[in-house]
Amino acid sequence: MTAPAIEWQWGDVDARPDGERTCLTHRQAGAQLWVNAGRLVRGAGYSAASPAVRRELARIGAIVRLRQRGRYLVHAAGIVDPHGRAWLLSGDSGSGKSTLAYALARAGWTVLGDDGVMIERGADGLIAHPWRDPLRVSADLAPSFPEMHVAGAQPAAGDARRRVSITMPPARCAPVAALVLIMRAPRFALTQARPVDALAALVRQSPWVILGDAHAKAHLELLRYAAAQPVFHLHHTPAELHTIAAVLGDAA
Repeated sequence: MTAPAIEWQWGDVDARPDGERTCLTHRQAGAQLWVNAGRLVRGAGYSAASPAVRRELARIGAIVRLRQRGRYLVHAAGIVDPHGRAWLLSGDSGSGKSTLAYALARAGWTVLGDDGVMIERGADGLIAHPWRDPLRVSADLAPSFPEMHVAGAQPAAGDARRRVSITMPPARCAPVAALVLIMRAPRFALTQARPVDALAALVRQSPWVILGDAHAKAHLELLRYAAAQPVFHLHHTPAELHTIAAVLGDAA
């Protein structure tokens, strides 16, 4: 019997459809995890796989499972302000999402996620849900964040960005105040983004929308809805590490 063809790949994980189910296979370890009727079911080799392999499979499995329930992952840091509103900081890797999220957390905001946030359309608007990951902030920022010296955390071996994991009090789901498309720049600027630019950025940061399965249309509609919310371009400099809470407060 011929095995189902690979439908899509993410990192070291291949996804194969099998009727209403999806089989996730780690390419290097051979371990499998099934997404079946909204549940994650261990497959061949999963129990014997390393913790890192199981985490990678479980993370992608959760993305697929929640997608089937109308919640979609966006590559963004999520922070909740003192008024209970979520701000999504989205950008490519290295754009400063985690750094700004940590700066906001130091100012009393709470963290929904470092490298991902789940979004869905609720009765009263766009809702952001937490994606549990510790913040990972470059150890090179210790001069700006003196408490990092006290924490004594060490960068992970082989991480060129020398990031350390910092656990912050988690936030619960919150209505989205705005999406902020961030980029490091020599000069500070905060401008409104056009909906078409916002949608392009969201598709880039939520690439599962292009899978072409039964959930793709709803996924794209949700991204269109998110792009119609307040969206800003933020070009930030090191100075904003200490003023970002005020910057976003003024934007509100």
